[in-house]
Amino acid sequence: MRIMTMCKNSVFIFFTAILFCSVSTGALADDALVIKAKSLSAKHFDETLTAQPIEKWLRMHIPAEYEVVWGEYITDCGENTESLTDKKRDIPLCAEVEIRKGTKLLGYLALFVGTQKRGLLNDSAGVYFGYLEHQGTKYNFRKLSDILNIE
Repeated sequence: MRIMTMCKNSVFIFFTAILFCSVSTGALADDALVIKAKSLSAKHFDETLTAQPIEKWLRMHIPAEYEVVWGEYITDCGENTESLTDKKRDIPLCAEVEIRKGTKLLGYLALFVGTQKRGLLNDSAGVYFGYLEHQGTKYNFRKLSDILNIE
């Protein structure tokens, strides 16, 4: 009976370790892409801007009352429907940034950073879409420099 219990415990630990390792590997890969996206400059996203790191640029130009919160993972920019057509095309990749005031989500940026087939694209990054609700006005962002229009 004791041997049977030890075998069950060993099997449980083995499968738990396999599950943990497979989840961790995927998470690390995504985290690495977010880190790479954060390493791009504002100029990568909009040629009219400076070569300042995007993370620092956002903190400087989003009004101080808001917190800029980066997503932990790269996403498919909300496009992948798992359809047969989507499986054949090159799905975009976005770094997501929430703009919060306390616990309230008041803005969002989806920063295009690459595609599933081509990976991170340093030369064609841009704003996929974005917005901020600030003092009763909704600002829509089509390019990163639109953030400079917040009053």
